[in-house]
Amino acid sequence: MSDTHRILIVDDHPLTQSGLRLLFSAHPRFSVVGALDRGATVAAFVQSQPVDLVILDLNMPDVRGINILAEIVGSRDMTVIILTGESGYGEVDYALKLGARAAVSKADPAEEIIAACDAALAGDVYLSPHMEEALGKYSGSPVTLSSRQMAILHYLAQGESNKEISYRLSIAQPTVSFHIAELRRKLDVPNNRKIVERAQELKLL
Repeated sequence: MSDTHRILIVDDHPLTQSGLRLLFSAHPRFSVVGALDRGATVAAFVQSQPVDLVILDLNMPDVRGINILAEIVGSRDMTVIILTGESGYGEVDYALKLGARAAVSKADPAEEIIAACDAALAGDVYLSPHMEEALGKYSGSPVTLSSRQMAILHYLAQGESNKEISYRLSIAQPTVSFHIAELRRKLDVPNNRKIVERAQELKLL
């Protein structure tokens, strides 16, 4: 089995794509298998070939990066690193709750991206010092949810039905129902209508 980690870059800026390709070319343990400038193509790409790590810009032109993240983490537990500009830290905080494994600013030194990749692939959560400082004001939640449960919660908050969530995450409807029941239990609410309300109170959304 190869020790090379296959990376997909999702960013609509050609300079960022070329810079990341150049960066990873100097590290033989990484191989860039694709670079996409449209979020709508990400799910099909990761279904069509093996990908170990996705580097995702949340500010995509066609689809919200958060929706891309929810879909690929909720459906296949994909390892994702957020690479972001100097704004939208609240959305980065939410991305980490959704299951992103690391967050790095585009203003960070290149070695921070490599450190984030190594940590994320090892199963750790990594924030660059810049991101750690920027996210310091965002508090975590006392309730721990799995990446799939967070993805389902994300789509519930958008008003999607069990059938729609099942389609988005490529899982059976009974599986969606099971996780919604787990959300009710963990959030200690009596019915589905209260799930989103309680999640907002706990700053999960």
